[in-house]
Amino acid sequence: MKPVNLIISAFGPYADKLELPLSKLGASGLYLITGDTGAGKTTIFDAITFALYGEASGNNREASMFRSKYAEENTPTFVEMVFLYGDKEYKIRRNPEYLRPVKRGEGVTAEKAEAELTYPDGKVLTNAKRVTEAVEQLIGLDREQFKQIAMIAQGDFLRLLLASTKERSEIFRDIFSTKCYQVLQDRLKSEASTLKNEQDRLKQSILQYIDGVLCDPGSELNGELSKIKTAESVAAPEETNQVIKAIIAEDELEEASCRKRLFELEKNLEEVNRTLEKAEKDRKAFKDLSLEKEKKGQKLRLMTQNQQTVEAESERQPEMEKLVGRIQTATDQLPQYDELQSVNKAVLKREELLSKHKNDLVNITEQIEKSTVLLNDLQKEWELIKDTGLYREKLKSQEKDMLEKQKRVQILLEALSDFEQLSEKLVTVQKKYQEYSQRSETVKKRWNAMEKAFLDEQAGLLASRLEEGKRCPVCGSLEHPLKAELSRKAPTESELQKAKEESEKLQSEAATYSAEAGNLMGKAEAFRAEILRQSSDLLILCAFEDIKGQVQREEIERRKALSEMAERIRYEENKIKRKEQLERDIPLMEKTLKDCDSTASGLNREIASLDSERKALVESKQKIASVLEFSTKDEAEKNIKTLVDRKVKMQEAFEKAKKDFEKCKIEIAECSARIKTLNEQLKDAEPVDLDKVYTQKNALVQEKSELDSKRMQIASRLDRNQAAWSSIQTKNESLSEIEKRWMWVKALSDTANGSMAGKEKIMLETYIQMNYFDQIIARANTRLMVMTGGQYELKRRTDMGNKQSQSGLELDVIDHYNGSERSVKTLSGGESFKASLCLALGLSDEIQSSAGGIRLDAMFVDEGFGSLDEESLNQAIRALAELTEGNRLVGIISHVTELKEKIDKQIVITKEKAGGSRATIYC
Repeated sequence: MKPVNLIISAFGPYADKLELPLSKLGASGLYLITGDTGAGKTTIFDAITFALYGEASGNNREASMFRSKYAEENTPTFVEMVFLYGDKEYKIRRNPEYLRPVKRGEGVTAEKAEAELTYPDGKVLTNAKRVTEAVEQLIGLDREQFKQIAMIAQGDFLRLLLASTKERSEIFRDIFSTKCYQVLQDRLKSEASTLKNEQDRLKQSILQYIDGVLCDPGSELNGELSKIKTAESVAAPEETNQVIKAIIAEDELEEASCRKRLFELEKNLEEVNRTLEKAEKDRKAFKDLSLEKEKKGQKLRLMTQNQQTVEAESERQPEMEKLVGRIQTATDQLPQYDELQSVNKAVLKREELLSKHKNDLVNITEQIEKSTVLLNDLQKEWELIKDTGLYREKLKSQEKDMLEKQKRVQILLEALSDFEQLSEKLVTVQKKYQEYSQRSETVKKRWNAMEKAFLDEQAGLLASRLEEGKRCPVCGSLEHPLKAELSRKAPTESELQKAKEESEKLQSEAATYSAEAGNLMGKAEAFRAEILRQSSDLLILCAFEDIKGQVQREEIERRKALSEMAERIRYEENKIKRKEQLERDIPLMEKTLKDCDSTASGLNREIASLDSERKALVESKQKIASVLEFSTKDEAEKNIKTLVDRKVKMQEAFEKAKKDFEKCKIEIAECSARIKTLNEQLKDAEPVDLDKVYTQKNALVQEKSELDSKRMQIASRLDRNQAAWSSIQTKNESLSEIEKRWMWVKALSDTANGSMAGKEKIMLETYIQMNYFDQIIARANTRLMVMTGGQYELKRRTDMGNKQSQSGLELDVIDHYNGSERSVKTLSGGESFKASLCLALGLSDEIQSSAGGIRLDAMFVDEGFGSLDEESLNQAIRALAELTEGNRLVGIISHVTELKEKIDKQIVITKEKAGGSRATIYC
């Protein structure tokens, strides 16, 4: 990959658009990138890296920071590069994300990051991510690989030279992707640690199970178990199993003995319980016999009482028959109570209607009186306003004339307002014209000065190409005693063109404002004439400046007169409305009075009829009530219910007495039968000493309980010990497998991590890196021998001496002048630069080789030459020149003065006084 043309716009320190035709530097060879400190020398390589990958070459700058702080707001930020890959030409253009002014209105917006890659056949690929992927596929390198191959960065190669094994390993890990070997080392170490932890866990688990084994305190095996439990480590599996199995066997024999004795005790208890059961049964029978005899006596006494009650209730039968007669008579009279209630309701209804009609008659009489008074008042009012309406039409005609004049005045006021706005706009446009006219003159003078400086610069460029003995293309002279000199302050052609365009733009703006001012003045005069005409029509005779004030004063008076006129018209209209209302209300009122008189006559007739009906109903009511015992049907029904309740209670008492008497007879017979049965049961009963039998039973129960408790303890111990023995067996098997795996994983981990006792501390990753390092050193020595005149040769240290720390990537130097071998850290400053430069170039060669033999035709070396003497500098240049063999360009980024004299092709970076930088190619 070789850059052919590079365009940088508003990027880093470059404020304007800068084009670098890198093809001028030739197809191969060395060239120098030089200039002021901070001018932007390294930015050239940043721009190339950004164009290809969307990122800078260093890690301290993000893409969003590329926007030049010196650039004008409308200058876009982008990098465009044409490059060759093989013999085909590609073009790539990329811009970062940055803020720019919006195209319409005010404010800023974010310009999104975009990229575009044009292939040799004209095919165009867009999208920043896809373009980066296409570049990586085309060149065969990602950004990190490209940076390490194409840029020998300032200070990086010295850091690589003086690094320790650990530091150099971290550098190689990123470059040669050896992290996978470190991951393998870490995994082996982690697995070994995990297996070791699992061993310890299993051993601890076995100790816990052993600690849980129980033994009879009186057993001889208790001592052996205590020894196993108190041991510092897990005892041999065979010894542990033998002791636990012996304890289990001993407990099994003891448990069998307990079960046998318990069986005997249960048989004895059954016999004792049968004896006690019979004795208790007999004792209960004697008690029940006594209770039954007592119960029979009580029932005999109760039967006598019930017989007396039956006889007393039989004597009350005549009284009950009288109650039945009274109930029948009261029931037969109930329909007459319904008739009395119906007559009462009819009387109440007539009385309510009489009261209502009398109230209605009073109300209608009052209404007739009030309506008569109101009708008289309305007739009098109508007489007073019957001629209203004649003056209203005259007032309306006067109001119409005043409103018409008001509209014309309003049109005049609007014309005056438009005239004032037009006058203000005219003043603003005249000021703009003056401003742009003055700026146009200033810019034109600056452009004339820049044009003269530019033409003088062209003379200097022509003079730089003159040679003694050859004719001047201008004057034809063969001698050139006083050549024109180049000026660093002369403007570029693009700057001159930009100034010219600015001058022309300002002149155009001034002309536009001048034309607009003339147009506005014409409109203002036309407005003035029209305003004077309208004011004359309205009889407003005063100076033009006083028209507005005069119109406004007259308008205030007119509005006041219109308000008064409207009030007078409203008053007349209200009177007309009242007259019309009276003409409608008076006939209605007359009709209402006639209707009220008719209603009053009807009410008087209805009142007389209702009063007659009421008197007849009252006489019928009194006749019915004279033959009844109670005043209402409810009272009669309550009396009947009381009589029926007394009859029912007397009947129920008689029936209950008979029922209780019969029940007592049955219960006495049942008691006699139970007494006979109990006497039969107790005829063969024998006396038993219950206290002695209970004492015997308690002794058997206590012995059984103690034996049960002992058997349960033994059974619990057996369950626990058998479970512990089974778990210990399982854990011992797992422990055996884990120990075997841990032994060979630990051996692998120690080997891969360089931690074998008595061996060199070389890790697997370091071993792989040593192979790369040897190849880098071999490539570096081909240049170092040339640069040092055959004195120095780099060598990887193989004798480690101290086997306590990591090693394998230490670097020494062989001094062929005195035959010594020592650390590279003993080299002087200039010698260190040569060694580190060669080592960096060797690293670059090795990366290209490991990346598939990819070759970059462009390379950069950044600084470091200031510490070299004249001879060393020449040797370094010769070594770098060898890199250009074939078709490769090597750019040296430096401000060392001697390099400017030794390298003809240069890119010179200079800072501008106004801010930013510019670059020029000299070949």
